[in-house]
Amino acid sequence: MEPGTIDTIVAGLLAWITAHSGYPMPDQTPVVALVPHAYVETLVCGEKCAALGVYTDRNVIYLDDALQIETNVCARSVLLHELVHYLQDKNGQFLNLPPSLRPPLREHEAYGIQQIYLKENGRVVTFGPNFYLGAFMGPTC
Repeated sequence: MEPGTIDTIVAGLLAWITAHSGYPMPDQTPVVALVPHAYVETLVCGEKCAALGVYTDRNVIYLDDALQIETNVCARSVLLHELVHYLQDKNGQFLNLPPSLRPPLREHEAYGIQQIYLKENGRVVTFGPNFYLGAFMGPTC
């Protein structure tokens, strides 16, 4: 990927998210690191799994380096999903709720926004009860 391309994609996705979510545009953006799939698996699952990206609370989004975010809308939606988590953290979303409720609500919101993005880009994807980050990247997307 050419230098600056990822920054342009992140800026565009953040603008889209803020227009569709009510989150304000952040003053800074997270670092996006493209890493081997095994590294993402280790961060998310601790073992082999279908995860393709993860946001850490250190303002870093790790994405599977096989994703073609510059050309593939489904791959780009994985980055969008992680950017939603970034905005959730920056805005203290769900902090007033018990800790046990936060993870499912964070995921529900991120997948909901991701689904809208995909639909607006001509892709209809339904996340079922056993979805996991990136598990939808099959022939339906």
